[in-house]
Amino acid sequence: MNNAVGGQKASAKPHFFLSYAHMPAVGSRNPNLRVARFYQDLCEAVLQLTPLPTADPVGFMDETMHQGDNWAAMISDALATCRVFVPLYHPRLFRSTPCGQEWYTFAQRSTGPSGGPALNSAIVPVLWVGMREEALPPVAGAVQFKHSSFPQEYVEDGLYALMAQRHHREKYEQVVYKLARRIVEVALETVVPVVEPVDFTTNPSAFPGQSAADQLTIAVLSFKDTELPGNRDPAYYGAGRTDWQPYQRGAATALAEQAAQLARQCDLNPTIHEFDAAAGRLMDLDRPGGPGVVLVDRWVLYDPVRRELVREFARRNPSWVTVIEPWNRDDPQCVAENAVLAALSDEVLRQRGRPAKPSFRPPVADDGEWEGIPTAREFGVAFQHAAFRAQKAFKERALPRPSSSTSRSRPRLRDAFGPVPRPALGRLPETETDEDDNGGNHDV
Repeated sequence: MNNAVGGQKASAKPHFFLSYAHMPAVGSRNPNLRVARFYQDLCEAVLQLTPLPTADPVGFMDETMHQGDNWAAMISDALATCRVFVPLYHPRLFRSTPCGQEWYTFAQRSTGPSGGPALNSAIVPVLWVGMREEALPPVAGAVQFKHSSFPQEYVEDGLYALMAQRHHREKYEQVVYKLARRIVEVALETVVPVVEPVDFTTNPSAFPGQSAADQLTIAVLSFKDTELPGNRDPAYYGAGRTDWQPYQRGAATALAEQAAQLARQCDLNPTIHEFDAAAGRLMDLDRPGGPGVVLVDRWVLYDPVRRELVREFARRNPSWVTVIEPWNRDDPQCVAENAVLAALSDEVLRQRGRPAKPSFRPPVADDGEWEGIPTAREFGVAFQHAAFRAQKAFKERALPRPSSSTSRSRPRLRDAFGPVPRPALGRLPETETDEDDNGGNHDV
């Protein structure tokens, strides 16, 4: 992951932290490139105004949507050490759970012996688009930073408008310089002590009023590369169960991470989990927490214990959780096992007298066999349909209802199952007994 100007390292202390909401692609165009350009210009201006050694990073910006092993750690480290927090004000920022978590994490840093949250003066906001003051959440409205000395075009329309119009190039440069000067002043005036990094994804969002319907759980039911049957190619798997990439051997980006990118393009806030860890919450019919999409690796159905977990999921059939079964038709092993695993999947996911799971049905081949989602391109279309369907069902039928003292609670799956035991796998090799949590709770 490349987050730096001049090769910034995770342990470095950036002068400022740029917080922004990733924008969805528009055709082949990437609107985040303008944010990256502004970040570079701002870094250059701050560098000109400070005696920072060249080895020190100027700023920190999460320049990708990739959520690798060090994604949360690098952001958490920067939030624990940066001197100034610079949020790009945009409606998407205030709808983004990760951005709200970044703000909250920075605000928890003490400002001195008296304790308390970081002073608002350690936050320098940037108007990326014009926003009415009443549209800001309370935490943003309380920031004491006035833009009255900036060009009127910036105050009314934001920095994006200045960048998009060539005749405003001079005004854009003026705004960048003023912002850089303010960042340098704040860094000198307000000492925000360095703290021990805390995983920012475990913190709440600073922005209230976010709808649970926008929080999408992506649950992956797959293997680690150490759990595979002897006849399964490990190149499609990784050290964690969420590293599965069925469409490309040895791929650097897991399928779940690609799904998270697609979810953000739908204005959803995704988190990635192992299905084993998220199953109890996804199947809680009394207290549904939000929509979900389960990515099922059919090879897992050879595992009798996890197969029964999927069967219980289908029996409970939460309408706000959809299922997708990626299945690479160009993988010779998948082709060889297609008939057996398709039949097993159909038997496990279909319950007598109940609607079929998945609620988003994949295509059927000419010979009548259930193919799953056979290509990465078809997966992209299927995932967005499945995510929207899950969100719609959650809004319509699964929003929390007032509790009743006379109602009898249903048995909880997590109580019935407890921690998912290591399976006594019929065709699988024995593996270590500790549960891996690599897939737990990543957002973007």
